[in-house]
Amino acid sequence: MRPDGIQRPALLVLPGWDDHGKAQFDLLDQDLSAQGWHCRRGNLPDASWPAADRARVNREDNLRQVLRDYQLLHAQERPDAVGVLGFSYGGYMAALLAGMYPFDWLVLRSPAIYPDADWMLPKEDLDRRKVNAYRHTVHTPEGNRALAACAAFKGDVLLVQSEHDQVVPRPVIDSYAWAFGNARSLVRHMLLEADHALSQARWRDTYHAIVMDWLRERRYGGR
Repeated sequence: MRPDGIQRPALLVLPGWDDHGKAQFDLLDQDLSAQGWHCRRGNLPDASWPAADRARVNREDNLRQVLRDYQLLHAQERPDAVGVLGFSYGGYMAALLAGMYPFDWLVLRSPAIYPDADWMLPKEDLDRRKVNAYRHTVHTPEGNRALAACAAFKGDVLLVQSEHDQVVPRPVIDSYAWAFGNARSLVRHMLLEADHALSQARWRDTYHAIVMDWLRERRYGGR
């Protein structure tokens, strides 16, 4: 509870590595702010970052930044409830964060997954062929750090996938879904005909509506 006694939930949004979705965040921020939320966009590498900066950072760097973003959001806003939303690489980071803090709500859209090996290697130096092959196999929490974090998460989960995702195939989504065995609830949505980037406005609109409705239900329909 904030010192002024006003209940104000907060949402940390973690973008994808090649995300151009600042406009999507702005719309989400606008609509949630009207309902009393505070939103913060995490400082992860996205399409706006200089190439040299993107080439230097590894997953440890990014996870530490996500931790700082979460802690700063909590310290500044003192929310009575917290959600984390992540897309693609941001979804992978959100999953890792879920095993470190007991926040309330987790939204993952097309969350990426990576082998645990080469954790300290710059992200852009990871072998893309190995990563792609890894994503076409179902994995368990025992063999993957992000999935282990999901298995420890006890809040509510919204898991959204694109029907024609060229980056995050179906086995990745299945791996995440099965990892959430201890979650309070799991809702899974498929965006029909959609690609990974949600390149058409109708797909973005549908996704936005799904997230808004789900957060509203979680916030006002009980936890």
